[in-house]
Amino acid sequence: MVKVQKLIKGSTITNLTVLPASHRMNPYFTPIPVLQADASKGILSMIERGLIPPTARIAFQNPPILPRAAPLHNFDDAHKIPSAAPFTTPPKPQPTPEEVKIAHRKKRSKGKGKRSRGLPDKKSMIVTCPSTALKSPWDYDFVIYNGVIDKTAPDFLAFKEHFNLSWGSIFSLLEHIEKFLRDYAIPEVKIKGNNLVAFLPDFELKNKLTRYDLLSMSENPALLQMMLNLPGQRYKGQYGKLKAASKIQATWKCYKARKFFLMFRQKKWASGVIAIAWLLHCHKTRLKTILKESRERHLQNFRIRAKHLAANWNRIRTSRRTIIHIPSLGYSQPVRQNIADFNTKQNTQLGRLCDILDANVSVIYICSHQMNDELLLYYSKILSLQAAVKSGNLEDRSDLQDRFKIITPEAINIFTKHNMCLTTHLMYSPKAIKRIKNLIRGKEAYMVSGFPHRDDLAVADMLDVPILGPEPALAHLYSTKSGSKRVFDSANVPVPPGICDLYSHQQVIEQLSQLVTDHLEIQRWLFKMDYEFGGNGTAFCDILSHLKCRKWVLKESSRYGREDWKKKWAQEPALLKISEELAGILAQHAQPVNERRFPTWRKFLPSFLSQGGVAEAYPPAESVTNLTVDMLIEPNGEIRVLSMGDQFHAEGPFINSGTTMPQTSVDPQVLSSLCLRIGNACKMRNVVGYFSIDLVTFIDPSTMEQQVWATGLDISYSDQLALTQLTLYLTDGHLDCRFSTLKVPCFVPKKEKKMSQLADLSVPAQPTHRYAVMSTQLRHNNLSLVFHYVFLQMCKAHGIGYDIQIFKSLTLMTILRPD
Repeated sequence: MVKVQKLIKGSTITNLTVLPASHRMNPYFTPIPVLQADASKGILSMIERGLIPPTARIAFQNPPILPRAAPLHNFDDAHKIPSAAPFTTPPKPQPTPEEVKIAHRKKRSKGKGKRSRGLPDKKSMIVTCPSTALKSPWDYDFVIYNGVIDKTAPDFLAFKEHFNLSWGSIFSLLEHIEKFLRDYAIPEVKIKGNNLVAFLPDFELKNKLTRYDLLSMSENPALLQMMLNLPGQRYKGQYGKLKAASKIQATWKCYKARKFFLMFRQKKWASGVIAIAWLLHCHKTRLKTILKESRERHLQNFRIRAKHLAANWNRIRTSRRTIIHIPSLGYSQPVRQNIADFNTKQNTQLGRLCDILDANVSVIYICSHQMNDELLLYYSKILSLQAAVKSGNLEDRSDLQDRFKIITPEAINIFTKHNMCLTTHLMYSPKAIKRIKNLIRGKEAYMVSGFPHRDDLAVADMLDVPILGPEPALAHLYSTKSGSKRVFDSANVPVPPGICDLYSHQQVIEQLSQLVTDHLEIQRWLFKMDYEFGGNGTAFCDILSHLKCRKWVLKESSRYGREDWKKKWAQEPALLKISEELAGILAQHAQPVNERRFPTWRKFLPSFLSQGGVAEAYPPAESVTNLTVDMLIEPNGEIRVLSMGDQFHAEGPFINSGTTMPQTSVDPQVLSSLCLRIGNACKMRNVVGYFSIDLVTFIDPSTMEQQVWATGLDISYSDQLALTQLTLYLTDGHLDCRFSTLKVPCFVPKKEKKMSQLADLSVPAQPTHRYAVMSTQLRHNNLSLVFHYVFLQMCKAHGIGYDIQIFKSLTLMTILRPD
């Protein structure tokens, strides 16, 4: 059963674009664009629809119909293909009944409408080809043997006769084919005549024959391509030896040219690299020269301003002036990178604000953190207590906000990971520089830095103010452990036994062995890097207790006696044994103080030798006290002791956690004498400004006398001095360093009189001696999670605050840093 589909009437094609008749005669009308769908219908269709004017001149680049003579034969004539000549012109085969029917329909279709234009009859397209697949007799193939065409062969004659009208172009193409086949020594190839004729238009344009063109005309292209691809096939044909010689010459020339080109390209690349490196070197040299000249100019200007400051210091220090405090740590870049919480350490000296205790002083404090309004209000209230402290009445507080300014450089938020010192941040902060200029315009001003840096000179040049401090190079030189040893030696003050300027492992072993031999009473030896501070570059080792030859050495020392033991001939055997054991003892038992940075001696030693350092003795006593003395060399040459305190250590014997002020460990007269000698030695080396001296005191077990050793010199404004300023400001006290006393006035209420007074009055009594415990190391891990105003409310709720009359809780100033 055949399933019949439902028939639907209607158009099965889409409407085509037709130009309206009114527009066809208007020459000013813009033609409608011809779409691809319209172009695919043919030129005649577009002419009829008006898309192409009927008088348009149409030219084809490639004609759609190639002219060719069509064979015409009578229907009744019978033709047979002769067997002797298979490639001659084939007769028309006997038509089948279906083909006869098609021919009659074609004759009847002549003269009917569009079919008279040569369009095929749609009904005739349904006829299929005959079932027998016979070779078409109109291919006109011919064979070429050994690159020569047999012009008498029947197949070639039939081909020539059929395409006689275009024989001129065919003959030229056949010559190219023959030459190509002779060049490649092809013995036999069969050419398809129709493909050859179809290739003629391309050949006339290119006038060149390629192997791919020949393959397209060949009856068996696979076999022909295999023969063409045989190695050396080209050189088997005609002029093969000449071609081979030309190929060899061309290959050799190509090789030479390629080699020359590669060498040229390498030399050109190398010359480019050299040129770029030279340009960079010249640019770097030019920048270095400019930078060197700039720094030299800054240094010269610094010296000129320093002379002016020294000449007018007596007037400046008693007149109205502005002090620009920059608590910068200008250590070298490798040292700054290894300092934990570097920006926090640059903000531990907020006590510098207390310089406003002098009524003629205004302070500009450069802060390394952004200050919010709560902290600014807190500091304003703290600083406003000074008047109330003097009077003993809280209502006498004064507003001093116009006396101090806290400025944060904007570059702090830009260079967040570069570990720049505060002065460098200020140098790259034009807004902060401009604000400082406006604040000091028309006023006497000078800078007080922290640890000096060469950028201090640039900032001073921008602000056009002098610096109360030495040249940065001098500060760096004499603040090193080795440099301070030279200053102490020139001052003729006692120092621990030791050696300085150690830069090689052999030097350490040799000189340390001599030290151990000379001082057998020293149990522990210290190793300090030149440029580190805060215990970061310190290591220690108990050498004597780990010596295998200890008993023998002590026996030899006692046998020779103290005087003879100092002679080289007596020490030589012991020195040899100690030097043999010392390297192993240090490798196994030396312990760095900062174990996070230097876990072992092997990690510590390369850094120690790269920057140099000292090896010195640790006091041979159980009770050891460290002291810090702050001093000032004024520009006019006057030397003053500003503060002195005993250190206390929480994390270990080599890390300072704070001080108690004033010191009580050493006789003040002895301590002042030592410090003044060191101050004079610094003055002889053109050191000006603030500096601090580290000392150690102990009871010598051999003599039972107190010893004081100078161990360190730091040419900078110290944390202890800033805290001392804060203490004196909030207590209205007076520190007398000659007698090491801190006197604080005490207020006691006067008894009420029955008839004369209606209110209580406070009158000052005799001052009392007080001691202050000061530290900048009070930390809490969770304090940063609490807002400042919440923390202050918590302190208030627990009764923690500042009482004017009993002077307690002096540590809030350092706890509430912005960090």
